[in-house]
Amino acid sequence: MTYDIIGTISTGGEWDDEGSEVTPPTVLPGWHVNAPAPVEGWEAYLLDPQPSTPFRVYAGHTPVCYVFPDEETFNSLVTE
Repeated sequence: MTYDIIGTISTGGEWDDEGSEVTPPTVLPGWHVNAPAPVEGWEAYLLDPQPSTPFRVYAGHTPVCYVFPDEETFNSLVTE
């Protein structure tokens, strides 16, 4: 299966007209990965609730979104 690795996600933040940061963005906890279908054994990492507007989609199809504690946890699951 092909996974869409998002990694860390930042939201918000504010910059002035000169591009200087006024308010820093908020980094959401975890390592984010999308899959085109549910992955057996990853139920504990399912993002709940699933986003209504995911960062990325698969050719117009809504992905299944997962969040892992860190990149190493994700990597340990895909190399098993």
